[in-house]
Amino acid sequence: MARVAYRNRIVSALGGVSTSLLLVLAGCQKEATDSVQPSPVVRTSVVTSSDSAGDLVLSGELEADVSVAVSFRTLGTVQKVLVSEGQVVREGQVLAVLDGGFQKDQLASAQAKVLQAEDAWNRLAPMHKNGTVPEIKWVEIETDRAQARSMVSTALRGVEDATLRAPLSGIVAKRSVEPGEQAPVGLPAFTIVQTGTMLATVPVAEKDVAHLRPGNAARVQVEAIGQELSGKIREIGIEANPLTRTYKVKVAIPNPKGLLRVGMVSEVRLRVPGGRPAVLVPAAAVLVDAADHRFVWAEVDGVVHRRLVRVCGFLKEGVAVDSGLSAGERVVVSGTPMLSDGLHVRVGN
Repeated sequence: MARVAYRNRIVSALGGVSTSLLLVLAGCQKEATDSVQPSPVVRTSVVTSSDSAGDLVLSGELEADVSVAVSFRTLGTVQKVLVSEGQVVREGQVLAVLDGGFQKDQLASAQAKVLQAEDAWNRLAPMHKNGTVPEIKWVEIETDRAQARSMVSTALRGVEDATLRAPLSGIVAKRSVEPGEQAPVGLPAFTIVQTGTMLATVPVAEKDVAHLRPGNAARVQVEAIGQELSGKIREIGIEANPLTRTYKVKVAIPNPKGLLRVGMVSEVRLRVPGGRPAVLVPAAAVLVDAADHRFVWAEVDGVVHRRLVRVCGFLKEGVAVDSGLSAGERVVVSGTPMLSDGLHVRVGN
């Protein structure tokens, strides 16, 4: 009996240990389950294709189709300035007037010499016919008369040049003279522009400029007037900027209402035939790392992967990317910033 009782006590003890072990294991399992963090929730967007994704989008500014610097061609003091900046002028309209004293004195002197030369010619002409004046003397008389007449013509032009007139119709874009100043001979006193057509000038990289041709269509966005306008390439530069290695390209834009002004900032979109294909991704998807590399988080079957991308343009619809992504893929546009390559996520669009 004693041996049976002892065995029962052993079994009872072992049963208690087993129960304790089971309780401990259950507690550990619950603790492990509680320590597992749920996958982060992110929002994604589909990478799209676009005919305009590969376009060149360049920033430039507007300039006038025609711009003419008008300067005085004679010395003198500015007496009157008759136009102001922004004023519309007609061809031949007076812009400014010099005092003209010096020019008038030159004209009076030349006219006096003409009278003297004409008088000498009239007195000696009959004698020349009679053969009483040596031929060499007659040549001298005729030369003096021709020179005196030429001096009058020159002096008359000087008097006319004292009045500065507009060489063409347009708008006074710049005025650089005031009454009382000395006329800046050879330097612009006024700049007159014609703005019926404006030129959007942008720098184009040498790798792209070879694909462009005059007459190619372009779109020009001018934020100052809140409009996007159609234009065509007018000129393509043939000499590169030595610092930027870019070429000036000018796009002509009609300006019938005169809303466009010189110096306005423009965004020009140029289609490059044969350019690299590109896709569009939302701007929020493109990130920059510490090494200044652009990348995105691509989501595939609930897992994110870090992808380096090459940006080739910035459009209103998004960022144009020509490597690293294909149309139809999904990229993360918002969610936790603590993402890592290979991390499981939940898409919460």
